Amino acid sequence: MFRKVIFRFHLSLAVAAGLFIATMAATGGVIACEDAVMSLAERSRRAVVPVEGRRLPPEDLVAAAEEWGGATDPSFAATSIEYRPGPGAAVQVHAGRGRRVFVDPWTGEAVGGGFPFLEGFFAGVRGWHRWLGMSGSGVRTGRALTGAANVAFLFLLLTGPLLWIPRPVTRGALARNILPRRRVAGPSRQLNRHRVIGIWSFLPLLAISATGIVMSYPAVGDRAYGVVGAAMPGGGGVEEGTVASRRSGPGGPGVQGAPGEGIGLAGALAAASALVPGWRSIALAIPGPGRARIRAEVRTGRAGQPQKASVVVVDRRSGEALAVESFRDEPRSHRAREFLHYAHTGEYWGLAGQALAAIFALAAVAMVWTGFSVALAVFRPRRPKRRSRLPVRRSSRGEGPRHASAGSAADPPKPNR
Repeated sequence: MFRKVIFRFHLSLAVAAGLFIATMAATGGVIACEDAVMSLAERSRRAVVPVEGRRLPPEDLVAAAEEWGGATDPSFAATSIEYRPGPGAAVQVHAGRGRRVFVDPWTGEAVGGGFPFLEGFFAGVRGWHRWLGMSGSGVRTGRALTGAANVAFLFLLLTGPLLWIPRPVTRGALARNILPRRRVAGPSRQLNRHRVIGIWSFLPLLAISATGIVMSYPAVGDRAYGVVGAAMPGGGGVEEGTVASRRSGPGGPGVQGAPGEGIGLAGALAAASALVPGWRSIALAIPGPGRARIRAEVRTGRAGQPQKASVVVVDRRSGEALAVESFRDEPRSHRAREFLHYAHTGEYWGLAGQALAAIFALAAVAMVWTGFSVALAVFRPRRPKRRSRLPVRRSSRGEGPRHASAGSAADPPKPNR
């Protein structure tokens, strides 16, 4: 009786929230591929490496990017410049968060802007994932619906094992649930697929759903951040004691400093690269007039790995690294928030984590599809079976009408004696 009640409630909740769950799972799978897609697109923005030459100073690259970007957008004003390792990597000059220009560091020529179609596409997908594509005052309603869908999905995941565990538990019964069956058809096949997908993706989907709930409800997140932040390590970073002993000379490695600005951005680049030799990106915040310090964000991992990011504060005149802020220096709540956010998308574990997140997101979509098929078979009204009308034949002896049957029609008449 208990399993029957759970089954009915499980199925009803799946029908009510299934469309929202499928939408969030499908968009989540697309978001997990964003980093890989954008990395492939950025490969087309390559610099031409000369046989002999020196890299231009950052100030010249910023001026070239503002001239190129200002031709189409007069409000384009550079806020940061980002370097990638490798001689053929173009420099990215950002104007806020949504606009950027790729510049050849050897010639100072702009090789192209951002990718507005791809960036707009992924921004729209994120909007559907977070608040179902609503805008304005509807964002709050969309957030409420996605949060409720997260809670419903978590309940479905937790009640699923209560339904598929057979009674009694035998090896054959377990095999029928955890392995696909080929000799079944119709609703039985859909139910088997639903169970198999749910069993093999139970733990990853449970983690994705739980982290989604933490981000959907701030009250839950405030309690979870303290627990997670106390349990997780601080992450990699630059040791504070090495800052005073490391200094970089004027100009940095292969970059000339701008006259009249001391060492400037070139010195900040040299200081950051000296402190973190294995860096994958260095983003220098362009200081305003009169600013004596430059902040350089140095990453040794991907964008979704905050534990591999540090901020180096460099003196604008001397190029001396004054301070280093690593991930371990952040408050526990901030570290937990960053970890749970990027664990939800798989970015915390790099490309492999993103690929697994996309696969299990598709698994959630398949579970919704098979679940709908099973629900349709269960809730479909059953038509009563009609009684078959047998042909009536008259008896040769003058008796009343008799219904023909397989046995009476096959019996030969008895001879008269």
